[in-house]
Amino acid sequence: MRMLHELNRAGIIIKDSNPNMPEGLALPELERPMIMVKKILILLGLFMITGGYGLLAQNQYQFNHYIANQGLLNPAYNGTRDVISGLMIHRSQWIGIEGAPMNQALNVHGGIEDTDIGVGLALVNDRIGFSNTFDLFGAASYKIQLDRDRKFLSFGLQFGFSSLVYDGTKSVTGEFGDPVFDGKESQLNFNFGFGSYYYADDYFLGFSIPKFFSNQFDEGSAGFKNTIDFKNLHMYLYGGYVFDWYPVKVKPTMLVKHVYGAPMQVDFSANVLLAERLWVGASYRTISEAVLLMEYIINRQFTVRYSMDYSFSAINQYAKAGSHEVSLQFDFSFNRRAGMRSIRYF
Repeated sequence: MRMLHELNRAGIIIKDSNPNMPEGLALPELERPMIMVKKILILLGLFMITGGYGLLAQNQYQFNHYIANQGLLNPAYNGTRDVISGLMIHRSQWIGIEGAPMNQALNVHGGIEDTDIGVGLALVNDRIGFSNTFDLFGAASYKIQLDRDRKFLSFGLQFGFSSLVYDGTKSVTGEFGDPVFDGKESQLNFNFGFGSYYYADDYFLGFSIPKFFSNQFDEGSAGFKNTIDFKNLHMYLYGGYVFDWYPVKVKPTMLVKHVYGAPMQVDFSANVLLAERLWVGASYRTISEAVLLMEYIINRQFTVRYSMDYSFSAINQYAKAGSHEVSLQFDFSFNRRAGMRSIRYF
């Protein structure tokens, strides 16, 4: 009960039909291919061994099609494709629960012609409960060709601002005079992130820390401070491989998310490409969630994606409609090259 009371402060409201639960309580939210797969799994395994214990205070937005959304996840990805690429996303989580997370994002990026430099722009709106965060980031990357087999290593930085608005007056705490939940808080903060990305035509491996600064409540000043807290950094390690198993292509991927003091979160995904147009797949997230993944390539310029989450945790009895995510990707080239779309499938 105490946990439910504390989580209600975040503004995630559940209207429960159970008469024993007061209204307004909340719940928380082959050889060569095999060698590369082994390398990716070893790196992911080392990452999991070296950390990932405890419980998390801060959270960042997440998207199911993380491989398609790498420009938001990793600044080093910006500009690594052969086209000017854009992505628009909307995600509604735990439908049926008032104040549940909702996200919108836009990412546009491309390479600067005749250089190894890429640039990108990312806008993300993240709403959960009584708080709303809007991020605006500009990114730059530099890629190095490692050999003649089109293997590249890219490094990227992103800089920008985060606008945080929190309205604690809507919370129900049962504690009079709590400074965190007794008024409105609004601020504009600087932030930056770093990433690295290794890729070839049929495999990839990335690591990133999208945000170094985090908003933390300071009891001494009764307000939020924007500080670098190494115990609260969100780190992402992910990778995948595209297998050509005629007449289909199979793309297994994995993403590991780590925050000091929080349980390790891992996404295992597998997608199959049918008739060079339709990707169908599934994902399992270690916070007890299964995800249906679908992607349709309309033509060389446009791709649409949809995903639906199903939770195996207690939240499912309240969010019976699940979580849904839709996105539209557009790819353009201004130099009339014949190949508008990158030959890569990521």
